[in-house]
Amino acid sequence: MRIRDLFEAGKRLASQGVEVSRVNKEDFLTAKAALDPVLKKAGIVGGWTAGGAGSFDPEHPYGGGGRDDSGDIDIMIDPTNLAERFPPDVEAYNAASKKPIGPKAMATAMADPAKKAKIEMSASKWALATYMSENGFPTDPGTLTVEYGAGGKTFSVDLLIRPRNSWELHTHDFSTDKTMRGGDLWTQMYPVLAKLASQKTFIDPKTGEEKGNLQFSPDRGLVDRDTNKVIAIDKNDIAKILLNPQATARDLASMTGIRNALAKQPQKLAQLPQQQTQ
Repeated sequence: MRIRDLFEAGKRLASQGVEVSRVNKEDFLTAKAALDPVLKKAGIVGGWTAGGAGSFDPEHPYGGGGRDDSGDIDIMIDPTNLAERFPPDVEAYNAASKKPIGPKAMATAMADPAKKAKIEMSASKWALATYMSENGFPTDPGTLTVEYGAGGKTFSVDLLIRPRNSWELHTHDFSTDKTMRGGDLWTQMYPVLAKLASQKTFIDPKTGEEKGNLQFSPDRGLVDRDTNKVIAIDKNDIAKILLNPQATARDLASMTGIRNALAKQPQKLAQLPQQQTQ
């Protein structure tokens, strides 16, 4: 996952000259009432509790306490669900592309499993974007950014392709960190979790050196660096591994929660960014 793909995504429309409004609770609920039925009609189950605006969702586990508005709306979509409902038509996708791949290059790419999977996912995303646009919600086929208008305002809605079992990792508690923005997750929280994960170490039997063997991924959870095996994806389990045995998913959902859970571990606490005054 690249930070620039998600950081302040609303700027995508702004860069095109579109005046993007911030999203309050009423805006969020109106958008969900308009967009969710369109997704469901296509068989797509959307996760609406991600990011800042997601805290306005009635199903959000931590509620929207203290949050006034958000820069955009994120809707999680499982890649398997997407591929099933919008099977990739690579030929149609390539023909519609601004820079189509030539026959020889396409054949070479499709012979590589990793490249084939990437192209097929892009084709499914293109099909979803086409469907959304045809249903009145202009959607960029590359970024899956929806230009949604209501009440004389325009909002940025991002359809984010993320595995279903990782959605909870993108659900955050803004009730104690009232000024936290979505971009702060990528510049503060996730780097902190990555640092905490790297502190779980093992002794290399060949060199006797102490090395970190875990890494944190917002989409895969805790992963063994050497085997690439997922160690934990459940948010409660990750909290107990990274913070303390009594920690819960909610502790892992905000910087304040992380600090509180590490209160009795001064060495780890000292490595966190300095807490800002709210």
